[in-house]
Amino acid sequence: MGRDFNVRLLRISVFKHATEDLSKVRQALLNILPQTLRGSKILAEEVVKGHHGNEIRIFRLELHGDEALKTLIHIICSLDESDRRLLKLSVGDRVGDVKSHLYLRLGKQEAYVGRLTIRDGSDVVRVSATVEGCRSLEDINAFLDELFKDC
Repeated sequence: MGRDFNVRLLRISVFKHATEDLSKVRQALLNILPQTLRGSKILAEEVVKGHHGNEIRIFRLELHGDEALKTLIHIICSLDESDRRLLKLSVGDRVGDVKSHLYLRLGKQEAYVGRLTIRDGSDVVRVSATVEGCRSLEDINAFLDELFKDC
């Protein structure tokens, strides 16, 4: 990367509702990772109760350093051109109050079949990246431009 950007932490999470197949939801999360990391990662699992008492499982994975950067590049480069344009156009809605945090939502159903797409609904795999060196929206845009060059 050209500037002093570094992905310090990448958090990925997905909800599995009672009507969904456990193995398919886990696979949707794992499909977000580069092929070389998929077999070596263990997902954290938490069981919670929904509003109506239904069981919801939350799967989480945290990556740091090089694995975090490699995975974020994989995600960005797996998006098609229209999703990358959408990401750039909506980046202001995808950063937190702390401008070093970038938030993405990827379609869970699409991820299960190996296709990564930007989605803003609730049936998604959530991705949160903490990017060192980003302090403003302009920095996040410059960071994304650097990532796009790797695609």
